[in-house]
Amino acid sequence: MGKDKMIKLIKNLHNASNGQEGEVYCTLFERYINLYNLEDASETYVLKCAKYLNNFDDMIINHLCEASIRYCNDCLETVGEDLKYFDDPRAVLALINPSSLFIPNPEGRNEPAIDLELNCEWEEEHGMEWVIRGDKVLYVGAYHGENPWGEFEPKDNWNYA
Repeated sequence: MGKDKMIKLIKNLHNASNGQEGEVYCTLFERYINLYNLEDASETYVLKCAKYLNNFDDMIINHLCEASIRYCNDCLETVGEDLKYFDDPRAVLALINPSSLFIPNPEGRNEPAIDLELNCEWEEEHGMEWVIRGDKVLYVGAYHGENPWGEFEPKDNWNYA
């Protein structure tokens, strides 16, 4: 990726009291969101994660949308509200507003890992978190600051992935 593309993908990256902060472009939502490198990952790894965020394949996007719908409807059912139905699973993206990308320390690994905090219409208090590593959606659910290198069980009732 040329320098001009890099400037557009990540901007305003600077050292802060708790690591690095900046903004990263998110193609899926067509806007910049906060970027936090709180674990001193290298700038090369930060860029790798930013590129990965902007190059999800259709399978990952569809998985994220379907899992987000499951999370949405479980939350709505819990509070006794009507469930939401979508002709196209990607329509759920209109109810989601990404907030921050947290870059984990790669801990000697080379594959990109995404820890994305999102606001969603159906869970204003806890929001939502997406964790994607490699070619797998590992976690979709309430935001808890999950460790992207952790073990995830999609069948856990709190994980809608």
